[in-house]
Amino acid sequence: MNTFIDEGITHIARMMRTALYGDLAGSYLPPAYWRQRLYQILDTTHLSNAQLRTVDSLLLELDKFDLCAKAPSSRQPQLQLVQ
Repeated sequence: MNTFIDEGITHIARMMRTALYGDLAGSYLPPAYWRQRLYQILDTTHLSNAQLRTVDSLLLELDKFDLCAKAPSSRQPQLQLVQ
């Protein structure tokens, strides 16, 4: 098992969540950046089953983030134009 790859995956998991959800200013690295990083890991090495599952889980988390970002939140007030 390659611990360098494990450390890279762990780093991405930790930083991805922080970057996506950010702070009051919002996210500061887009999902496309994290997808690219994960695809690089998939393309550059042979991963163990556990590593593949972790990368897949992170990719699914990015998909879920994208869906939530596109859907209007029920917590945000909807603006209506007054004519």
